[in-house]
Amino acid sequence: MIPPRRTRIWVIDPSLNHPENQGAAEILRGWSGDSRLFRPALDGDGPSEADGYGVDAAVLMGSAVSVHTELPWLARLRTWLRPILTGEVPRPLLGICFGHQLIADMAGARVGWLTDARKKRVGIEQTRVRNSRLLSENADLRVVVSHRETVAEAPECYRTTASRPGVAFDGLEHESLEVFSYQFHPEARDEFAERVGIPVTEIDERLRRDSSLILDAFRRRCEAQKKRAGG
Repeated sequence: MIPPRRTRIWVIDPSLNHPENQGAAEILRGWSGDSRLFRPALDGDGPSEADGYGVDAAVLMGSAVSVHTELPWLARLRTWLRPILTGEVPRPLLGICFGHQLIADMAGARVGWLTDARKKRVGIEQTRVRNSRLLSENADLRVVVSHRETVAEAPECYRTTASRPGVAFDGLEHESLEVFSYQFHPEARDEFAERVGIPVTEIDERLRRDSSLILDAFRRRCEAQKKRAGG
């Protein structure tokens, strides 16, 4: 009997200055299959059309770059993402912070600065997650935030699934595709907190538990979909 193929996940870290090693490890925690880590800004290694779509799921992490910036690696990333976002190549996709903004931007929504002064919003906040297909119940989650830009409207065919004061579109998901995104950082832990100026003591047990709900739910949904597809 041929054993079932292992689940394959690609993690895309578009960081400009510091690779998010701890964050990527947190995303991959609990995955029992194969994984591949891309750093398109730091290493120039895709994903691109040349890498194809031999993957069961993908996670697009945060970055200091704006979705409005024109960069070769970002153009290649947009090209690779487009068939996933149109449903031509359906794959579960989780967008985080910059990933959330890029998904919204590519879906036709407006992404703009949080403030006219372009001040960064950093800290530990509470977000309200409601009516999401990822979570079995509504939840108020303690999460890490660090961003200057924000999604200003829900794109067509997307539902708003999370919000917090001043950030109306903190979570989005496609109405039919397996595309989910969040402005906050469910993968952020001590190293990220130190880098952005959040006291490490704020990364407490509740935050770790609440943030892990999103990542664990995405993993389980991907694994269930692969099983239904007979992979």
